[in-house]
Amino acid sequence: MALQLYVWGPAFGLPSIDAECIAAIAYLAQTTNKADYQLIQSSPSAVPTHHLPALHDPSNRTWISGYTSILRHLQTHPPPSFHDATFPPPTPTIQADSKAYTTFLSANATPLIALYLYVSSANWAASTRPAYSKILPMPLPWTEPAQLRQTMSTRAEHLGMSSLDTDVETEKEEQEADAARRAGWISIPASLTRGPSTVGEVMTPEEKRRIKLEGLAKDVLDVIGEVEWAKLTMGARCAVLGWVSLMIVDEGVPRRWLAEVTRQKYTGLVEFVEDYGRETFGPGPRGWESLPWVDEGTEAHGLGLKLYQRLGHGVMYEVPWIGEVWRRWWAEKRRRQVLEYKGVKQGPSWDRLVFAGFGITALTMGAAIWYWQTLPRFGALVQRWDQPALAVGGLGAAGAFLSSMFDEL
Repeated sequence: MALQLYVWGPAFGLPSIDAECIAAIAYLAQTTNKADYQLIQSSPSAVPTHHLPALHDPSNRTWISGYTSILRHLQTHPPPSFHDATFPPPTPTIQADSKAYTTFLSANATPLIALYLYVSSANWAASTRPAYSKILPMPLPWTEPAQLRQTMSTRAEHLGMSSLDTDVETEKEEQEADAARRAGWISIPASLTRGPSTVGEVMTPEEKRRIKLEGLAKDVLDVIGEVEWAKLTMGARCAVLGWVSLMIVDEGVPRRWLAEVTRQKYTGLVEFVEDYGRETFGPGPRGWESLPWVDEGTEAHGLGLKLYQRLGHGVMYEVPWIGEVWRRWWAEKRRRQVLEYKGVKQGPSWDRLVFAGFGITALTMGAAIWYWQTLPRFGALVQRWDQPALAVGGLGAAGAFLSSMFDEL
């Protein structure tokens, strides 16, 4: 059977919205015939490893995630038509440099892309979030993009540029204003306190941090801009194609600081990446469309049910406390599935016990909520109504007639 490479779908005119996925697609396109592999547009929730790119090798029933791990697997377990045409043959020094620069890109260029396309509220709302809405089938856009943005923001957290997320800044200001009101401070309308606008007030969060952003970009681009990528291995050339292609994205992006810095000051690097992209995928702007793409629905029976299962997992991840338990249980289940694919014998599963625990917890919480709603509100008066005793006077005209008869008697 053909190899199956699960990747994020295309966006910004590129074969994928993820740098590792672009690199893996480019490597397979140059080393393997189209008949020996398939490209499946998917998301991490569909693969056992919960990370893309993910390579499924049916010959030995294994799943491999991550660009460098996929390269290592293809080189040690090559398909019939595999041919890594790195010329001239790499020396040990070139191999070591190629691995070092690939690792450098993954560790240092990924946070820049995270700042550029995910942390920035303007770029996220205008370009990245709509791209995921087109890539993911319904109803997955409701949960997975938000989780992915949180993950990518964590990758860039050490750079100290969270102020690019204006949503967080606005929430922080609102919390500070609420705290001031609760503390008894007098609230003065903003229209009465606002003086003449200064340059700092007019500038957007990205513009205020432009100098620091350019400094962070130069720290990475100064290194990869001096590398002679044409002399390194094909794996390294595919890596720089994947990461730099996303760094120079400017289509529909409101804040183009990373693309502007890269295109204006590192023209040699940009020219190499664009030329290598045309060489890999074809001369057209969307030459990657001719690659062996396969619809995910043809590879999975009952795809509709699976999509809602993946949606349910995404919702469970966000539930406090329960989400953490669910995440650990689901990761263990996926690990057991991978080991079963490899033929490793597994012990008894705890699935029934876990679901029984969740069921008991849900019933207990439901009963507690129902009982809470039946109680009177705190401070409310408790009123008691007694049904009046039945008397003949309560029977209307007939009761009055009977009452007069009893009085005569």
